[in-house]
Amino acid sequence: MKKLYSAFAALAVAGTIVATVAIAAPAARSDQPNATATFSTETVAVGARYTWGHGILKYNGHSYPFKVEGLGAVGVGVDKVHGVAEVYHLKSPSEFAGTYGRAAIGASLGKAGGESSTMSNEHGVVMNVHARERGIQVNLGVGGVHIKMS
Repeated sequence: MKKLYSAFAALAVAGTIVATVAIAAPAARSDQPNATATFSTETVAVGARYTWGHGILKYNGHSYPFKVEGLGAVGVGVDKVHGVAEVYHLKSPSEFAGTYGRAAIGASLGKAGGESSTMSNEHGVVMNVHARERGIQVNLGVGGVHIKMS
């Protein structure tokens, strides 16, 4: 059973408040992922951060393209991220779409950095994300992304 931290993130996409979501704890070791997602994003931050990108969800032997967009609080810099995520508690590809939130303090400086985080959406889908970053960026505060199936 998944656990939720009491932190909440109000996320905005394209200037509109999208949702308030709980930030998930990592999936229990006994849980098995039932899908994977690979993605590439770019972020520009001057005060607020804006992220955009695309990816592929692999679920039950099928591939489903998706788009990523998001805003975050307090950041400076530019960044490119390539990553993979184990996806848990997914019952259909449509549940993958939604707003994923997380709390973060971090930096990627120079050629490459890495980050692992756990995020959840309003459908109870949890992602354990492993990302490789390239660029220069400093972030503080809450943030997240909105995923839309293509």
